[in-house]
Amino acid sequence: MNTELEIQRLKAEWFQRFDRILYKDDTLPSSNLKCLELCQARCCPRVGMRNAPANEVASPVVVLLPFEMEFIMEKTGVSHDVFRLWPIDLTPEIRIEIGMLDLGKPCPFLQDNRMCGIHEHNPLDCRTFPLLPSLTPEGRLQWDLGENCPSLAFLNPAFTDHMKGIWHELEDVLPRAWWDLYEFADHWTGWPKPQETRHAS
Repeated sequence: MNTELEIQRLKAEWFQRFDRILYKDDTLPSSNLKCLELCQARCCPRVGMRNAPANEVASPVVVLLPFEMEFIMEKTGVSHDVFRLWPIDLTPEIRIEIGMLDLGKPCPFLQDNRMCGIHEHNPLDCRTFPLLPSLTPEGRLQWDLGENCPSLAFLNPAFTDHMKGIWHELEDVLPRAWWDLYEFADHWTGWPKPQETRHAS
């Protein structure tokens, strides 16, 4: 197998998937969340940081899907330097780097007005909030709600069902290594220094 050709094939496949389910789907119901009225980037900054300037707001980790970092880079022109890179085995033969937004640092896309600078292309992990997917030990999708969202009471069930459908579609193409990273990263209290992070070979 030509590994590089296979990586390019998989990348094109994921790009088509992002176009289809994230960016060209005009059937997405409104979430009904009162983000502008009630929220001050609560899905980005940690609780207790409400009055901090955007460039000082510490954020939770955001884990991108396979090739989602490359997709966002292509759509927005940002450099890969804004992401933390973490390798996973996409297949037994192919290792790729997953883009992540650093835990405990300001989101590089959070503007001074605390609005997302890449909202049209933001990661599915961000788009899905306040829904939080995870896998059971048996490998089935389960859901929690981000309790720090101030407008949970307004969440549209149709939006919830739609986003769950997207994740169920991804369930068959996401390797267990990605889910392990997603679950592990959500519980980190800090990162290793960059030189301690393994890079993809």
